[in-house]
Amino acid sequence: MVHLSIFHTNDMHGRLEPMARLSGFARRLRAEAEAEGREVLFWDAGDAADRRVRVCSITKGAAFSPVLNAMGYTLQAMGNAISLAYGLQAMAAVAARAGFPILAANCRDGEGPLPAGLREYVFVPFARGLTMGVIGLTVPWGRLYEMFGLHFPDFCDVARDLAGRLRGQGAAPVVVLSHLGLEDDRRLAETVTGIDLIVGAHSHDRLPAGEECNGVLIAQAGEYAQSLGRVDLALDPATGQVLARSAQVLDVPGDEPPDPAVTAAIAAAEQEVDALMAQPIGALASPLDLDHFRECGIGNLTADALRERMGAEAAIVCGGLFHQGLPAGTITLGQLDRACFTTANPCVTGVRGGRIVTALERGLDPAIYQARPRGFRGTPMGVPQISGMAVEYDPGGEAGRRVRRVTVEGRPLDPDRSYRLAHTDAETIPEVGYLVLDEGQTTEYEVPTIVREVIEDYVYRHSPVAQPARGRWLAVPGSSARG
Repeated sequence: MVHLSIFHTNDMHGRLEPMARLSGFARRLRAEAEAEGREVLFWDAGDAADRRVRVCSITKGAAFSPVLNAMGYTLQAMGNAISLAYGLQAMAAVAARAGFPILAANCRDGEGPLPAGLREYVFVPFARGLTMGVIGLTVPWGRLYEMFGLHFPDFCDVARDLAGRLRGQGAAPVVVLSHLGLEDDRRLAETVTGIDLIVGAHSHDRLPAGEECNGVLIAQAGEYAQSLGRVDLALDPATGQVLARSAQVLDVPGDEPPDPAVTAAIAAAEQEVDALMAQPIGALASPLDLDHFRECGIGNLTADALRERMGAEAAIVCGGLFHQGLPAGTITLGQLDRACFTTANPCVTGVRGGRIVTALERGLDPAIYQARPRGFRGTPMGVPQISGMAVEYDPGGEAGRRVRRVTVEGRPLDPDRSYRLAHTDAETIPEVGYLVLDEGQTTEYEVPTIVREVIEDYVYRHSPVAQPARGRWLAVPGSSARG
């Protein structure tokens, strides 16, 4: 028989120190398996990176690839940590620095080609002339990828087609490296024939001995580089049929020393990022304050930048996208990143005046502006920061009737007219987003641009930037006027 060991990880989310220890642990176990005469592979099922790590946030994941190279990976499924945060365009730079293929066969617009840097599948040759076929799949995330122009085909249809194609070319066994999540992995196993093994991720599940589903073994190894998955297969040397199989999850020992190669790769990535963060982007004539619950300098500047970039009449942006203000004088990329490291994308929508008033009203609702959306990394939603508009409001007014008067570019807002409103995808998030759009409205997204880059470009072009005009929100307690 041909004996094969697949060591695998998933959902490490940029935990660099645990990753260095896991790498040392995995390297030792891989060497032991190879000494036993086993074929050995080392795979990651996605979301090894995370935007909370500055190595990822500054370089959109590209500087993180050498760390995974140092760990010795031979294959990876595309997760969502980079592709959804920074756009699928970022995957080309990530893949260019990765020493292994990145798979996502269903990441496409119907029958169209995959985005640059991705592959559908790979063939893995073994001894005795055997060849394994590995298909990569990633989570569709509802309709979020549509902002990148993609309408994912059903992953079961994709897998069914590819499994048949790979077996037709002599591949056996056929394995899926999946970032779908356990529930969808089960659906895949139940509906698609010809798959022998699914190595999964996304749902952060720990399956100590794997899970059997419709004759398919599903393996997943937890989260945050705390443990290492191992799948052992015994293959018929003539046909590649799986004769025996087992799965286990191994905890990384607490006293496991970090892998020196990975420690060196992390240090090199940090040096690369330090150099980028030290780059000046422009100057501010005066400091920009941050206040999540009032009009503030960094909010006004960002709203101005969004309105100008998107050619809009008005702009609205939530204060929760900011984590600190900016000082006067020369500003570096690092200072800007610490102030605004959101991955929200700029966009523009034709919005009726009545909907704009509703958005402003929602932004004055404590239940909205005090909410702390998970993706904001600790900040509250905050009140709306605006540009091109002036709003008179009654702070003590009845909920839903606090906004008394709105002007757009100096003229009274017309509730029935459509205005080009610049915003980000953050203002439309379910439940706590300010902006609830009418059905059928079309939003133009600028991807893969993120808000930090909008501010960076604005400061560069207008440097030195004067203090943005104040008085966009005017409290008029007890006012009865509304228009």
